[in-house]
Amino acid sequence: MNIVYVYARDWPSEKAGISFSTYTSYGMAKADENNNIDLIIAKNTEKDFNEVLENYFMLKPLENFRVKLIDNKTLFSKTTKFYIKAFKMIKKLNQENKIDAIVTRTVNFLPYAYLLKKLYNIKILYEAHTFYLDPELKGEVGKRKKETRFQRWFLPKIDGVICHQSVIKDLYKKYIPEQNYSVITYGFNEFVKQDNLWEKEYIGYIGSLYESKGVKDLFYALKDIEYKDLKLLIVGGRSHRIKEYQDLAKELGIENRVKITGWVDRDKVEKYLKQIKIGLVPLRDDFHTRYLTCPTKIFNYFSHGIPVIGADLPTVKEVVTDKCGLFFEPGNREELVKCINHLNSSPDIFNKYSNNIFNRSKELLLERRGEKIIDFIKSI
Repeated sequence: MNIVYVYARDWPSEKAGISFSTYTSYGMAKADENNNIDLIIAKNTEKDFNEVLENYFMLKPLENFRVKLIDNKTLFSKTTKFYIKAFKMIKKLNQENKIDAIVTRTVNFLPYAYLLKKLYNIKILYEAHTFYLDPELKGEVGKRKKETRFQRWFLPKIDGVICHQSVIKDLYKKYIPEQNYSVITYGFNEFVKQDNLWEKEYIGYIGSLYESKGVKDLFYALKDIEYKDLKLLIVGGRSHRIKEYQDLAKELGIENRVKITGWVDRDKVEKYLKQIKIGLVPLRDDFHTRYLTCPTKIFNYFSHGIPVIGADLPTVKEVVTDKCGLFFEPGNREELVKCINHLNSSPDIFNKYSNNIFNRSKELLLERRGEKIIDFIKSI
């Protein structure tokens, strides 16, 4: 199949959406060498895309996977320029070799995608990572009028919606019940088996330090856990926030047990993952974390067999499952402490969860996600 994936954001960058779109489109190519996949995305580099794949995303270049970079520098609307250029590029690609499907996660590209569907009979799929059908659910009345209109007008008219979680599928289905849906979660490129996980000294967190991430709970939990030999490793964070968290560690008397790296390159993330014993996802409960997120840190942990302790939210529990981790009420530090104490109480308990991750990893590899998306496209 010939498939185009469109995302109107700068490539490469640290944005989570860039990782999702790159790994998703790469997974479709990796699933079958007969699939030709083009990722159309905004240019943010002068380097060859294969070089970026290897050095930034840690992915091996594939002959059937190409990244089409659109120069988006302009004095007027960057997004409008991108949409027009992407539309013209897809027309050209279709003339060269008939395109079977277009996948996009960009709401404002839907009118262009729908026009391509009408002109060339191309299947259109929307990958759902946002929700604007009822802005009141996010307290954003009047702020996203265009996105609300586009989702209401075009989502019923396209061919399918890909959802990374059941909870977001149920949300969309409530408003657009007659659409074709498929729940296909995110994944990782390869599994790195570590035989000495139990001996690691860090509980770890990967990501930003925003309040909604619940990272402060980890500091209070570290102070109160039974096992004082455990340390906290935070991979990520901007300098203006790191100082705040360092001050908190001093206030709690745990500064010697806390390490904060700041933002690091992906290859260094892999290095730090090899130091982590327990992976943490301490999200607070809000609309985004309950319905829309699919924390990529879970897949980072899983790729190394690291058991997870996460907030008791559907977006976390569906991926982790009770076989691969433990859950606590969001914001409940006492429950978080109990989870850490339990998971760290014996090698038998710990290894049970880690071994379950190894078994589950077969369903979470990128090529498996790619296969499921291809199968969904063929079915509609």
